[in-house]
Order: sequence, then C-alpha cells, then structure tokens
Amino acid sequence: MMIAGVVLMIQGFGNALTRWLWGSDWGLLAVAERTIDLPTWTGAAVGLLGLALVAAARLIGRRA
Repeated sequence: MMIAGVVLMIQGFGNALTRWLWGSDWGLLAVAERTIDLPTWTGAAVGLLGLALVAAARLIGRRA
C-alpha cells in the first residue's frame, strides 16, 4: 500500500505542478487526458489519494 501511495503522489502532484507551472500535462494522467476529458483538479486529487494511502500504511505499520 505504501508503494502505491508513493506512485500516486508522484503522478498526481507531478501532473498538477507541471500543469500549474508550464501549462502542460505529465505522466500517466497526460496519457489519460488524451482519451478522456479530465477536470483540471484531477492531478491534485490523485496526489491527495496517494498521500492518504501513505498515511494509512504508516498508521497500520505502527499498530502491527
């Protein structure tokens, strides 16, 4: 779960950052954008989902 969270954080926040700074898409979300009309906030949402997965993995790891 930790690895999936980190990958989602990199893809989501990376896409949001490149869209904000340079006005273009990056990563797997850029590929998805070519076929599906995604809202501009999708990158940030994917990054937040990844952050939540990483936090959950850390909490589960501490309890075990």
